[in-house]
Amino acid sequence: MGAREVERGARGQKQIARSSYRTCTWLVLLLCGVLTAFEVEKIDLFNTEVYIVQDRGILYYVGETEPATEDLLLIEEWMRIPVVSLLYDGPGEMKTAVENCLFEAGTLVGVGDLFYVKVRKQSGLCYIRLIYRDWQWDNSDQLWKEEEFESKLRERLKEMFSSQLDRPKVGYRVLVTDRIVVEKRENQPVPVKIEVPERIVTLTVGNEQKLVPEGFYNFYGRIFYIDEDTNLSTTAFFENAQMVYKTSKGYVVHKDGALFFPDGRKVISAEPFDVVDDHIIPWRVNVRSEGSNFATTVVGRFGDVLVLSCGMIAPVDLSWFMRVSGPITEWARADQRLYVLDIASYVRAIDLKNRRTLWERFVPNGWGIGVYGNEIYVGSGERLLRFNEKGELVEELPCQDFGVSSKGIITLAKAEGRFVRGQSGSVLLEGSKATVYTDQTFEFENIRKVRFFDWGIVLVEESGCWVVEKR
Repeated sequence: MGAREVERGARGQKQIARSSYRTCTWLVLLLCGVLTAFEVEKIDLFNTEVYIVQDRGILYYVGETEPATEDLLLIEEWMRIPVVSLLYDGPGEMKTAVENCLFEAGTLVGVGDLFYVKVRKQSGLCYIRLIYRDWQWDNSDQLWKEEEFESKLRERLKEMFSSQLDRPKVGYRVLVTDRIVVEKRENQPVPVKIEVPERIVTLTVGNEQKLVPEGFYNFYGRIFYIDEDTNLSTTAFFENAQMVYKTSKGYVVHKDGALFFPDGRKVISAEPFDVVDDHIIPWRVNVRSEGSNFATTVVGRFGDVLVLSCGMIAPVDLSWFMRVSGPITEWARADQRLYVLDIASYVRAIDLKNRRTLWERFVPNGWGIGVYGNEIYVGSGERLLRFNEKGELVEELPCQDFGVSSKGIITLAKAEGRFVRGQSGSVLLEGSKATVYTDQTFEFENIRKVRFFDWGIVLVEESGCWVVEKR
């Protein structure tokens, strides 16, 4: 029973749909004196083209080639096994046990004769009722103990299906790793069993590196799902901090009405918008431009450039001002380009090096903007519009909200939460739960506020601040 290997393609960023084509090969078997025809399909299974045979909701064959003669004989054996449609009415945690007992009794669960199972439990006792075709039975006269439920049901079902044919001795095992391996395995309860084993990944926490299985882990009071090589040394918790900033000399912490600098200095200050080296940037600044003088709110910073809510950009020292749009709703940046969405639903692309507008587009009901690669994504009503760097519309997708990470665009088809987008990634807020999407995915609880900086993300909770640095 040698293993057969099929090379897989590179792991994609987006979900890959099943192949839209299939072969038109029909095979005919003689089952119980009746000629039965079935189709051999060719599909995409985890980015690998394979042949399959399926019928009545059961997968009977998977292979890199069409079924050979020995495969056809094995398919014929499996197709003789009765198929039932399980209608389960009972506690969710007991359904797997019921399915396993049906398999062991010599049946397959797919689309066939209705098999009704009703289960109730109380005080350690179980009531069960079975209905199949014109036969029904229950144990109301002698309830089962919960710990003996599975063994009693297995025994009862084996008696019930004792007249059925014996299950074939072998089936197909499909192992999905970096490639797909198909092999025949003995004592398998179903014709085809697809297994995706746990991945072993490298986890780095501080200076410690270790190999761990894929799964949930709790570090520093946060829950992570680790499914790829991960470095957690770029995250930290600042206890009792109300906000955290980062300068070239280290972190600056705001708490108790003061800023604490890396060199030990303490500066009495209200919480500022940002700190750039020794320069404290307030939330409101005065603009002297276009023959007027007025105050406006700072809504962003990248490098030494501030983004102002009035639709202007300016350096940190406010030595010049450039109008880029009307009042800004949201903005995004990629290299030497700034993209802004203003309150009038205009999207503008700004050349930062030459300080000029490259193009503008009107997007009806615009509500959000993000950049991934060389493409610009703009939320419009219940759609997500994708533009190329020339401002040409490339695609429209149904969308309620979207986020941006280093791996691509994340869309919400339903209003399952609210995305906050920024330079360092996106955060999905669902009540007080925050899921951070950067080059990794982090999950935080009890979050009250989120701030984006060009160096990372700060999440504020009652007892302090979590910092996720951009890498």
